[in-house]
Amino acid sequence: MQSSFSGYLVVDKPSNMSSHDVVLNIRKIVGKRVKVGHTGTLDPLATGVLILAVGKATRLSEYLLKQDKCYIVKGRFGLSSDTYDLDGKIEEVSCPEINKDVLLKVLERFRGEIEQIPPPFSAIRIKGKRAYELARKGEKVELKPRRVRIYSLKLLNFSYPDFELEVCCSSGTYVRTLVHDIGKALGCDAVVVELRRTKVGKITIDEAVPLSELNKDDIKSLLIPVDELLDMPEIKLSPESKKRFKNGARIRVEAPDGLYKVYSDGEFLGVGIVKSNLLKPEKVLS
Repeated sequence: MQSSFSGYLVVDKPSNMSSHDVVLNIRKIVGKRVKVGHTGTLDPLATGVLILAVGKATRLSEYLLKQDKCYIVKGRFGLSSDTYDLDGKIEEVSCPEINKDVLLKVLERFRGEIEQIPPPFSAIRIKGKRAYELARKGEKVELKPRRVRIYSLKLLNFSYPDFELEVCCSSGTYVRTLVHDIGKALGCDAVVVELRRTKVGKITIDEAVPLSELNKDDIKSLLIPVDELLDMPEIKLSPESKKRFKNGARIRVEAPDGLYKVYSDGEFLGVGIVKSNLLKPEKVLS
């Protein structure tokens, strides 16, 4: 593996392509010997920020999965879909009259911590199988409700039956479910027409590069250092402790409990967890 191919790549994902398809495209560019993975899927219909881990960064992908996200979503009342978006089986449904004031009032219910049931067509595993695999076979999919947080929910445009929202939310939030639930709260139904992810953690859409514009030289220059996107404090070790950390040994430190980025002489060593003043290596980059 070439050491130059290590870091995070921010791609502006196109529509009608799965996150896995984007990964395959990047693998073709950088070579099959370089590991590539994504740090959180986007639906095929969706566009926007998709952060890919390249090389050694793949070992740390799990820490990016839990970051907050923002979206611009366009929805449409009067339509029902088994996938909660236009990619599913669409049916027209009747709706009561919906005006802007009524919609704004209903949106208030969906701010803060809410409970939502993930859509049947999702990647959640049920007894080892993906929910969407079971749903495609016509099997009944029962998913447990989960608590998520909607930090902000703004109505950008409304011209019945179409509406546009800006959503900033915690990891694990399904925007398709949010749109579906808003429709139900209005005595109607609604589906996602367009979905664009505009932010993941501190990375914004302005930093994303369209997949079609990427080549091998671009990727080398665009890779974000492995440690830069990790949202956690730092611990600096002595050269002696560096060797022990790389060998998996616990090291006594004076620091509060929690996850840390670990450095020695300016070199990023990996991620460790502190418990009772003992630093234990979690992910070590050799």
